[in-house]
Amino acid sequence: MTETVTVKTEGTTLSGLLARHYRKVFSGMVAKTYPLNQDLARSGAYLPVGRVVTVLTSAEMAAVSETAQPVVDLFS
Repeated sequence: MTETVTVKTEGTTLSGLLARHYRKVFSGMVAKTYPLNQDLARSGAYLPVGRVVTVLTSAEMAAVSETAQPVVDLFS
């Protein structure tokens, strides 16, 4: 199963977007996201604001990932 996430701030990387969305860092999460978004690499290192990214649901990502580490947010 998949869901979508919209980039809301400038300077967002794919790994940053995924870490904020899942609130965890899953092993291989970026590599698992690229096949769901064939043109994602064309965006460059920083995703444009408004870009919609298709991602696995949190449960699916946890199921296919070997390890998960919590994300510490210093700015909330």
